[in-house]
Amino acid sequence: VQYFGWDLKGWKDVASTAERAAKLYGETPANLVRISIEATAHYEDGTMDEGKYGPMLKSISNIRAANPEVKIFASLKLANKDTFPAWVESSEVGTIFGAKVKRPDPEKFARLVADYIDWLRKNQVAVDFLGLNNEVCDALTAERYVETAEALIAELEKRQLSEEYRSFRFVGAEGFGVPTSIRYAQAIKAERGLDYAHIWGSHFYPDLASGSIEDWKGFARVASENPVWHTEIHVRESDEAAENIARVRDGLALLFKTNQMGVQGYVWWARAHEDSQYANLIRRRVISSLLGGACIKTSGRYEAKNNDPDDELAQATRVGDTVWLWYCNPGSAVAELPVELDSGGAERATGEYWAGPKTVSSKTMGTLKVELQGASRLIVKNLPATSIALVRIDMKGEGGVSAGDGNILVPERELSLIHI
Repeated sequence: VQYFGWDLKGWKDVASTAERAAKLYGETPANLVRISIEATAHYEDGTMDEGKYGPMLKSISNIRAANPEVKIFASLKLANKDTFPAWVESSEVGTIFGAKVKRPDPEKFARLVADYIDWLRKNQVAVDFLGLNNEVCDALTAERYVETAEALIAELEKRQLSEEYRSFRFVGAEGFGVPTSIRYAQAIKAERGLDYAHIWGSHFYPDLASGSIEDWKGFARVASENPVWHTEIHVRESDEAAENIARVRDGLALLFKTNQMGVQGYVWWARAHEDSQYANLIRRRVISSLLGGACIKTSGRYEAKNNDPDDELAQATRVGDTVWLWYCNPGSAVAELPVELDSGGAERATGEYWAGPKTVSSKTMGTLKVELQGASRLIVKNLPATSIALVRIDMKGEGGVSAGDGNILVPERELSLIHI
């Protein structure tokens, strides 16, 4: 995983204080932030209603203070039938989630996005990744997408913006589900638009009809040599303990299974700075346990979707010489959970857990005792019922995590990392 970050599109205040930013971009190694293009904030004469962006710029400033290396991913804000302002509309009719809309005129939409990029420039913010489409595939058709991107590049050159503000990379597709993203990507290819799709993104939900995990294989084939991102990854929650653990488990299952399919970039959807819901704490720990690493071979199988409520999940990830083992236990308490390494040696191990309904209390989280029994065997002690555990295993020096046939400490699949 090369990029992992948080979404400001619906929660522009998520990092509006230094403390909030530190939780998301200081305490975790997150290196990406997704911000919104509020199309209806922009007027035909080039002026705009900055109020629609609220504290977004403040959040960006605080994030940069916490981590100056964070990349900016600007993406169209979906507002269903009200996504595009009237002055951008053409005479051609399309749909957004079943609602009839006028499709955007490429030249006008390009001018709107150029105004947005110029506004960010005046606030010393350069876009690194740009998403023109966001679940509006039948409004901004692939043909219009390519025409908009071409017009945007020409408009930015016309305005003589410096290279810093014109060197972003396009994130293409980004359909509601993977099959839609595949069709959109194929149509962009047919329009000879690969210069405007450096990365391919899609959305995939644990509880909604948005394709199957196998669809990601087809998406990766369409993407060819370009990286694939899951640009809106969701975790659901519940006030009922068993249901809450199952929902959080299903969010983790999507994450792990898509990484095994080759996904290299993620954006967590939803507000995340509050400590009152432990799914937020888990999502922060996920970034530390996966960014710069990948899933590794772990015994036991689970599905990306449609797991039974009482199905466990066991998945290890590796970042450098650290192995992180996630274990979701929707059932009874476990006195001893044995963990064996097929190769390599553990130097030390620690554990933590989250349990019960979604709200944090003294009973819903704590540390776990992990006993080392030699270098290749660990025992996790007293795992609570309906809980999620994370075990950190620090491996011994060089060679402790060397790759080899049958070695669990290698990725689930061979990945060809694409550096961008």
